[in-house]
Amino acid sequence: MSKLLKLKEWLTVPDAARHLSIAFGEEVSEADVLRLALDGHLKLSVNFVNHARAKRGKVVSWLETEWWGFQKPSPKDFPEASSPSEPAPPEKARACPPKLLELLKQIPENERDDFVPLPRGLNIDGERFLELDKEVTIIKDVWDLPMIGCEKIDIEHLYQQLTGGPSVTLQGLDGAFVEGENGVICQIQESFDDNEYQPGSKAQLRKLEERIAIEEFEETEAKKLLDKYKQDRKIFIDKRDAQNKANNYYPAGGLPQDAVLVVRTTALREFEQALNNTPASADKPMTTTERKTLLTIIAALCDYSAIDPAGRGAAGQLAKMSEEVGAPVTDDTIRKVLAKIPDALESRKK
Repeated sequence: MSKLLKLKEWLTVPDAARHLSIAFGEEVSEADVLRLALDGHLKLSVNFVNHARAKRGKVVSWLETEWWGFQKPSPKDFPEASSPSEPAPPEKARACPPKLLELLKQIPENERDDFVPLPRGLNIDGERFLELDKEVTIIKDVWDLPMIGCEKIDIEHLYQQLTGGPSVTLQGLDGAFVEGENGVICQIQESFDDNEYQPGSKAQLRKLEERIAIEEFEETEAKKLLDKYKQDRKIFIDKRDAQNKANNYYPAGGLPQDAVLVVRTTALREFEQALNNTPASADKPMTTTERKTLLTIIAALCDYSAIDPAGRGAAGQLAKMSEEVGAPVTDDTIRKVLAKIPDALESRKK
């Protein structure tokens, strides 16, 4: 891995393909990188250049899920649903979530047959559920793609385009997701103002002006359409201002168009090491700031133990202490570390 690459946190997909081509000595295309990501071999990420809006979520297990319930509809309301059908295959037996038991206790026993429980969280894989916050927040910088929603469909569509395959017509109901640190998963949100099919939205106006220009409407007809839009716009704004801000957004059907697909350099290293049958190191190279912080901590511990790092015999004292804890370090090694302490302390005091 080049020195310059070590300084980068991520590469674009074309750059990642070029790097892998050099690393493996064979041609690796952008489509190959996407296929590796789709097949679970390489973690793909996205850089939100202009930020994005999302609902943050927490992943919980089956036993931790929150529940809500509703009354089963009557067959007379949906006669087509009452026709006989093949019985559903039995589900794998598992413990009932405590919060579902609490909910069931609130339902009279004679009404439980008409009670339908549903998990509040989005079902990821039957074992994990994503419980989303109600508020919409702004996210930025680089996030990973968990490949559990429309983000996977986007990548598949791009892969098919690059390889001359068919158009991807699949659609997801739960939206697109990204994953951050500590397992946080966010559902990307879109504003109704950016939906061209929403009457009164800014996006609808852009589409309308484009249509007027292309089809060369007469002035009278164009004015009529724009006046109708102004009426719809007033209704749209009144409704938007009267409700909770979060209700002005809905789950995005895919990743934002101005988001850039990238691959983290750590993901590239892990992928290369996996192919070379060598374990991926979890430790990142220590930064200058981290090194100076550790040296400062060592200086503080020496001061607490009445040891002068620059004094005679300091290395020998610390070497003896390392032996006492069962992890011996030589005098020479300790002496080299102690010599770096003055510069570290000076830089911290600036």
